[in-house]
Amino acid sequence: MSQTFDALTLERAWSRLKSIADEADASVMRTAFSSIIRDSHDYSCAFYDARGYLMSQPGFVTPGLLGGMTAAIRAINDYFPFQSLVEGDVIITNDPWLVCGHLPDVMVAAPVFHHGKLVAFAACVFHHQDIGGRLGVDNREIFEEGLQIPPSMLCRAGQFNEDLIGVMSANSRMPELLVNDIRSQVNTVQFTGSRIRAFLDEFGWDSLEPIADAIFERTEVALRKSIEEIPDGVYRSEYPIETGDGDRTVLVKLALTVDGGSVTADFEGSDPQIDRGINCVLNFTIAYCLFALKSVTAPFLPNNHGSTKPFTVKAPEGSIVNAKRPAAVIARNTVGHFIPSLVYEALAEVVPEKVIAESGSLPTWWLTLAGTRHDGRPFMVGPMFSGGIGARSSSDGVSCLTFPANVNNTPVELLESDSPLIVERREYLQDSGGAGRYRGGLGQEFALRVPDDDMAPDGPVVEFLTAGRFSTVAKGVSGGGEGSLASAILNGEPITWGKSFLLNAGDRISYRTAGGGGYGAPGERDRELVAEELREGLISAEAAFDLYGLKSHG
Repeated sequence: MSQTFDALTLERAWSRLKSIADEADASVMRTAFSSIIRDSHDYSCAFYDARGYLMSQPGFVTPGLLGGMTAAIRAINDYFPFQSLVEGDVIITNDPWLVCGHLPDVMVAAPVFHHGKLVAFAACVFHHQDIGGRLGVDNREIFEEGLQIPPSMLCRAGQFNEDLIGVMSANSRMPELLVNDIRSQVNTVQFTGSRIRAFLDEFGWDSLEPIADAIFERTEVALRKSIEEIPDGVYRSEYPIETGDGDRTVLVKLALTVDGGSVTADFEGSDPQIDRGINCVLNFTIAYCLFALKSVTAPFLPNNHGSTKPFTVKAPEGSIVNAKRPAAVIARNTVGHFIPSLVYEALAEVVPEKVIAESGSLPTWWLTLAGTRHDGRPFMVGPMFSGGIGARSSSDGVSCLTFPANVNNTPVELLESDSPLIVERREYLQDSGGAGRYRGGLGQEFALRVPDDDMAPDGPVVEFLTAGRFSTVAKGVSGGGEGSLASAILNGEPITWGKSFLLNAGDRISYRTAGGGGYGAPGERDRELVAEELREGLISAEAAFDLYGLKSHG
């Protein structure tokens, strides 16, 4: 039983702990260099008690990175026993099986000491712009995908390991960005540590564990109570996921067992891992499964160690959702991002009001464009952009919003400032959202051109896209319609995702993301809303009249 705290003390402490995590997040925004981190927000911060249990995270966090980071903190003890750590130590790793599932996600973590006693761990994961390796999904092993950093001392007692920094720099196409962003991570975890010490001084405590246990216990009790509202039973779903290799798909199966206040998610029967870089490690699978389960049961409860305890996730070793070394994993999001949709489909029959239709926004589209500017300077950009989220029982799906990864769409201005490429068009795709009482979110067209004037790149530009929904639409719920398919068009010809293409001066490429599924019968949609969307060009006259049954322009 945890120590008893009065309600005022508990609320004050929890508010301060939340603010520490939010300040860490703000520190990244002030100090990071890469647009993929600073502007796309592809990073996560958090801190943990001295046992390695998650205490607090910012309000804006990417589930896959948080889940991997949480697993990695506990694993550090196997490499650097907690009792051996000293003030000023900083540990770094990008091991996909310990952290977040692929090599660009690098974790930096630091023990936090207060009056000589280990009291916490501060950590953050950045998705770095480049960690080396070849650009493409058609990898057979992880050795093709970049530099692997086992858990290593980046700083020992406050002294940087410059040799390690040199090795990382030598393996990156953008070494200055890599090194500066790693230094931003170190700054962030050190800043977080200072705030934790100030918190303990403020309350006069010498440990976080008593307040942590009180918070964990309350979170777990509330979450189990919410789970009990779902009828006991076994609920199943399955989905064929594109691999970017022609018509080849992999099948992921899920069985959810709800028993009182507990849920077990079992991926038994899912296809084996493949010789292609879309394999998903168990950490990533667990992270997105827990995210989806919590979003259905108690979305407004804080995420901490207590919010994980009612859930168990199992997956066969060697499967596409629990890949073994040395599997290729660079595009693990193309499988892992479908896991929330599997959870929602499984539970749709018993709690339809708590799930959303399938989303065209998954998997997150991650585009890499690399080359040399006309003046010889290298460039490499990693814009992220999305399709439409599925509709729900009470509202339309959101258009062009990343889900479930929770990163930002990259602004056009940043892409053009960080590269010589020109964005010719970015707009909603008409009729892309599934029809329904509530319409699925719309996809977008994102069109780029390689300039052929005096600003043209020096040589071809390498284009590499991880994507999905090229052949599998987002389905609706309760009579809702399907979202549109995705596509990519290079100089008027369709291309696929998952392999590298060379873009030359004057080339034009258009990316069209998928729309989300609708919810409910289209004939039940508000007539005035249909007429308004017709006037705005979000839907066509054909859709308004044939799908929604609009009698006139209104």
